[in-house]
Amino acid sequence: MREKCKTCGKNCEGDYCFLHKPRKPLASSKGFKTPTQKYEEEMHNIVIMQTLFLQIWKKRVHKSEVSGDSLGSEALSTYFHHILPKEKHPEASLDQENIILLTLDEHSNVENNMYRYEEVNKRREYLKKKYEL
Repeated sequence: MREKCKTCGKNCEGDYCFLHKPRKPLASSKGFKTPTQKYEEEMHNIVIMQTLFLQIWKKRVHKSEVSGDSLGSEALSTYFHHILPKEKHPEASLDQENIILLTLDEHSNVENNMYRYEEVNKRREYLKKKYEL
């Protein structure tokens, strides 16, 4: 036997029909970002990182800091590696000492095995002390 809605008397499966069933309040919108806000924030972060990379490119020799191989004359983002990952250590993400210049192959290798190169390991230890990690 079907139940009757306590409000209108229509057949239902519980105490109330669909129209009179109590609803949960909508989640709070505090901290919610619209897609436009997220996009603008991401673009802002990209511009900041690009500016940092160009500053480093102007200061340093355009060679791998591991092998000494030439990186050419154009600053490509693939040449710049964060020694302490920016996702785990945002406080170090804009620190020029946390960036090392690598060839594309070296960058790929260090992404797959973070302990592969001794120079990267030495700098990581220095940065851990610097940031008290």
